[in-house]
Amino acid sequence: MLLRSPEKLCTIIRSLQHKASLSVSLTLTSSRGRPAIDFTREHIEFLLKQGHTISKTAEILGCSSSFLYKKTKLLGIPVRSMLSAMDDGELEHHVRQLQSQYPNSGNEVNGALLRAQGVLVTRSRVREMLTRVNPTAAARRWSQTVARRVYHVPYPNSLWHIDGNMRLIRWGFVIHGAIDGYSRLITYFNCSTDNRATTELSQFLKATCLYALPSRVRSDHGGENILVAFFMHLVQGLEHRRFITGRSVHNQRIERLWRDVFLHVLQHFYLMFYSLEDSDVLNPDDDVQRLSLHIAHLPEIQKRLEQFRQAWNLHPLRTENNRTPSQLWTEGMLKNIATYSTAVNDVFGENPYSDQNIDAILAQYGIQILPTLDEEEFRAVHIEPPQLILTQQQQTSVHNAIQHLSDLKLKYQACCTAIIRILKTQV
Repeated sequence: MLLRSPEKLCTIIRSLQHKASLSVSLTLTSSRGRPAIDFTREHIEFLLKQGHTISKTAEILGCSSSFLYKKTKLLGIPVRSMLSAMDDGELEHHVRQLQSQYPNSGNEVNGALLRAQGVLVTRSRVREMLTRVNPTAAARRWSQTVARRVYHVPYPNSLWHIDGNMRLIRWGFVIHGAIDGYSRLITYFNCSTDNRATTELSQFLKATCLYALPSRVRSDHGGENILVAFFMHLVQGLEHRRFITGRSVHNQRIERLWRDVFLHVLQHFYLMFYSLEDSDVLNPDDDVQRLSLHIAHLPEIQKRLEQFRQAWNLHPLRTENNRTPSQLWTEGMLKNIATYSTAVNDVFGENPYSDQNIDAILAQYGIQILPTLDEEEFRAVHIEPPQLILTQQQQTSVHNAIQHLSDLKLKYQACCTAIIRILKTQV
């Protein structure tokens, strides 16, 4: 099983920081000879499950490859047999299922999606299955390649890029996200039905609890980012431009990411919603239908965004010697422990949220994480919420009516029927 808990990243690499050679320590024993090199089974498994090779793992831990092989054998860690024992029929089933959800994904993204599910197979097998399942897709993907620009930041967490994606705003959905500029690690994705600054701040704070606080944040001039800017200046100080704003074209990492997010996740819903409109099944200005769309599709959009985030963080980057964003983030942190970078020190220092409650700190300045109905916001893009409000009992009744359905279109139609039935009983 691959490591899929992001909160373990900071915890484990903090435990490595006091080791010699950045990673290991020497233990004196009663016997003669050189002191034994000391690191735990958890350290080895953590790095191997991230996809590091034995030689790269040994380099990070500060020992030789031969010593690490002996250590893994002694601890019973199956280095050479980590691939999943799966026949072609079962693998084809997994690939077909992923292709139905992410039809535009190629070899690397499909391999990463499989790894995010705990399925580890060779790249050649993934390529073979994709050719069998969808032989014409490769040529289409190659015709849509994007030219790259030069980009550089010195360390992980030196700069996070945050932004909101409005491709589904016609139907009341907005996606907020953030990506680390150094490693291209996606720190969060969130689909919501509002564009409030408090919504953006709450997701940003959750990400900082998992990956620590970035040194700087870059965004466009969107008003939904104003509380993140306030928080960065409050915690990191006003010097050194802790929050950088500018035109969207300069927010390079996240703007480039949105292309892949739309291609692999949002395009499916974008086309589906327009298809529902063309069939006169959906009117985005109708409160019942708009609310039904939110109830039926919001959990699925968030689920697919999270699956894509996990897969992205595990997919190899051609321009980084096929290392994954997760590997780059971890390796970059471990290699720069001795630097005086704020970004690195915030990971290996004390947890800034351990002694004080973030909600209490923000409350001192009149900021509430949970939005209120009469809250005044600086909004870049306003989303008109449905005027129809259901009670908790009515919401439970609607969810009970649709929970047995898996088809999203049928779930939406059943939701409309259930809400109309509730409204008729109130008349």
